[in-house]
Amino acid sequence: MHRLQTLIILLALSFYVWFLSRFGLLDVVRYVRYAGWGLAFTISLEAIARVANTVGWRLTITNYPAKLSFGELFVARVSGEAIDYVTPSAQLGGQFVMAMMVRAKLAMAAGLATVVIASLAEALGQIGFIAGGLVVGLPLEAGMHRLFLPAISGLVIAVALAGGFFAVQMKGPFSQLWRLAAKLDVPQMADPELIAAASEADTRLIDFYENHGGRLLAACCCYLMAWALGPIEIFIYLRLLHQPATWTIAVLIEAMGLLIERATFLIPAKLVSQEGGKALILSMLGYPADAGFAIGLIRRIKEMVWVGLGLAGLTAHRMVAEHTRDTGTAQAMLQMPEAQRGESI
Repeated sequence: MHRLQTLIILLALSFYVWFLSRFGLLDVVRYVRYAGWGLAFTISLEAIARVANTVGWRLTITNYPAKLSFGELFVARVSGEAIDYVTPSAQLGGQFVMAMMVRAKLAMAAGLATVVIASLAEALGQIGFIAGGLVVGLPLEAGMHRLFLPAISGLVIAVALAGGFFAVQMKGPFSQLWRLAAKLDVPQMADPELIAAASEADTRLIDFYENHGGRLLAACCCYLMAWALGPIEIFIYLRLLHQPATWTIAVLIEAMGLLIERATFLIPAKLVSQEGGKALILSMLGYPADAGFAIGLIRRIKEMVWVGLGLAGLTAHRMVAEHTRDTGTAQAMLQMPEAQRGESI
């Protein structure tokens, strides 16, 4: 698996070398410079999307603990997304990080169950946006008619994957995962708290889908709103790069781009799918390919800013957790009788 991932990354890097040599590095740099204030604005706009995503996760948590603040939930969400971005974890590694970051205030079973439910809600929100984008854009753009069948096929596959993900959640996924981990002797999965939480998390999954359909729908709407901010970003980039822009074009570019990213979700950091996907889509719509590449690159810069914030949040969380643990150990030592303290030392 590691060899395959390395090969994919090498092929992706080769694509960047080929594209820049074919279309010109200077042209791409010129387009990026055009972005100017737009980059800072879209970084700020992304904050709205991240808040909407966090609200979506919040809605999946029944009996929400009063001691868990929205800010802590937000930091955990952003940190999880950062892990998803930089690792080929099929967007599951970040979910585990999210649950771990809030387990001091949200029971581990609840954390594991809710991040999985939120992941499905996010996928459904994305599918809703892509479907709407294709319905709005494809009939109006003559250059995209030949992509109608592939686009619809990709959407059907996305729906099937979401359906499969839901079916897996109904089969006790956490208990099965930990049984598999025990057979493989995976040390990271030997945490007693995680083992005890597995069965309860499976029960919580079934209970949520049976009794909280309204919460699931509301969460899907939050994620849909977050995805719907993407076309605003594309529209701004097109205008700043001195390219003709309409809202229909922006929605179609974003919807097609998400389909490409969905098809390449195992490739870390959206290599190729970000810049290459935008170059392909825009060139088919009659735009310069290097303008599409530049839009992908500008978006990557924005995403890397948020990845940095997420990793910083994760680092800060670990430092605070270690400090709290060390302080607790020291206090426990001080409360021990002197004889026992000497034996412990």
